[in-house]
Amino acid sequence: MTNLELLQKVLAERREIQARNEQEEQRREREVSEQNPEIGRLIDERRRAIFAGLRQALDGVIPFGIEQDTLRRNARIEQLLTQSGYPADYLAPIYDCTLCEDTGYTGDGQKTLCACATRRYQQLLTDEAFRDEIQTFENYDERLIPADPLPGKGVSQRAYTRLLREQCEAYANALPDGQVRSLLLYGGSGLGKTFLLRAIGVRASERGVHTLALTANTLLNRIRAQYFARGGEQMDDSHMHVPLLLIDDLGTEPLWEGITVEQLFALIDHRQRMGLNTVISTNLSLTELKSRYTERLTSRLLDEREYQTLAFYGEDLRQRR
Repeated sequence: MTNLELLQKVLAERREIQARNEQEEQRREREVSEQNPEIGRLIDERRRAIFAGLRQALDGVIPFGIEQDTLRRNARIEQLLTQSGYPADYLAPIYDCTLCEDTGYTGDGQKTLCACATRRYQQLLTDEAFRDEIQTFENYDERLIPADPLPGKGVSQRAYTRLLREQCEAYANALPDGQVRSLLLYGGSGLGKTFLLRAIGVRASERGVHTLALTANTLLNRIRAQYFARGGEQMDDSHMHVPLLLIDDLGTEPLWEGITVEQLFALIDHRQRMGLNTVISTNLSLTELKSRYTERLTSRLLDEREYQTLAFYGEDLRQRR
């Protein structure tokens, strides 16, 4: 599904919840009205009075006394409910989410997605992103990695990559509350960075951690769309708020003047301040990162309080295949 289709699914689910709760409200009304006809009479009187007031207002006539009469009837209904053995709020509107009253949106005037809809949207994004994923820790096969010694490291590429895999799996297993908040996987191409990044996403989603996986190019297209969005236009900003964001191939995205570096910094800064988890992979060296993204952004990525850096070394595994 596209992101728009996922959002439409979320809102459709909200409408189904509304309909289900309205049916329960109607069932409760019938139940108490049959047990105590006076409650049914008061409910009908209240409904007719409200409709009459609306008609008067549409005709330009200011209705008087409706609010006071409604409060009086409500008080009497609550009194009769408790006398009949029901909670006083038994006939109150039913909402799964009181913030948006199950509409999926909050706010007066310009509407924004409610937290309940955002959480569900992120869950669907996670499910969609890792559907039928084969790059998992369980499918990790170290036999594909050379057992030759890494120059100057005193260890084989296989043993070294095994250590990286163990660190990534430990990170995924501790989400979202591990001591390590974020990871930076860097090194040459074809060394397994994307595999481990995707494996982290799969394990996180299995643990119920909402996860969004994007290539750096896709991420920057989102950011650019937000940057040029018109006022009031709703844009997908889930990358700002999702509990775990996976950014693959940082350094392959276009460098738009005044946008790329500045908006990436805003994203990383926001996620750090909010305590959110981020995993980034890049084929760039640390020196190349500093040159491309400036010291200001790179210092965030290399902040040991926030990021654990994992360096990948060795022979390109794709060339061996």
